[in-house]
Amino acid sequence: MNSKTSEQTPEGGARAGGGDGSLGEQLRRAREQRGVTLREISEQTRITMRHLEAIESDDYKNLPGGIFNKSFIKSFARQVGFDEMRALELYARTARERGESVDEVATTPQRSRIYMGDSARSPLMTFGLSLVIIAILILVVYGGLHYYRRTEGPKLSGQPTPSPAAPNPAQATAPSTSAQGLQIQVRAKGKPFWLTTLQDDDKKKKGRMLLPDKPEDFSPQDSLDIMFDKPSAEFLDVSINGRPAHLPDDAASTGQWKITKDNYRQFIQ
Repeated sequence: MNSKTSEQTPEGGARAGGGDGSLGEQLRRAREQRGVTLREISEQTRITMRHLEAIESDDYKNLPGGIFNKSFIKSFARQVGFDEMRALELYARTARERGESVDEVATTPQRSRIYMGDSARSPLMTFGLSLVIIAILILVVYGGLHYYRRTEGPKLSGQPTPSPAAPNPAQATAPSTSAQGLQIQVRAKGKPFWLTTLQDDDKKKKGRMLLPDKPEDFSPQDSLDIMFDKPSAEFLDVSINGRPAHLPDDAASTGQWKITKDNYRQFIQ
């Protein structure tokens, strides 16, 4: 019997990983050996079922592409006890064998609209989109700071308001954060990671990938819950009311940080 038969994919090409099978097959076996479902992995990693199924099927065209593919594959491998570096090597090998770039894998079959030549994204298009996004973020941040200064400046100037009963000077100059809410900025330091937030206990969690060049601003009236996977704790950067805040030890170990108008002062450096 020809020994190459066991190393052929359904599409007829040599599958990455040799006798052990492709990356998707090895991850699926590791998952089944641990007795976990894709649904359980999705809940732990915040990766959608559709993307997890694409990884097990070695269908990288249905993944977001670039650094997101690597992040998803590493998270998947970590959950099933598979070596993360081995997973990335198999992913890169498969992409190269298919003639795809490891950093920019197509996310749509209409490749001619956004890819040129050897499937590399147009640098001009990427640069233009980056400038537009950065400009929008600058305008939003500037507008928010301008509004905050106009509304909060007089209240934080330290001048007491005359009244029949002489007020306590400490009370007259105290910040009005409890009445006006908080100004919280969340940033990824050097590496993107999956972030989930819950503002003012509205029961509507919002999950997304937080990128280093796209910080997010929040203005909760009472509280903000920040949720992340434990390995990403070192990449989380938070400031409260314009001042750097330190991640408490219990939040780093649990992957959940609750900031409220009553406890935020203990986190400010």
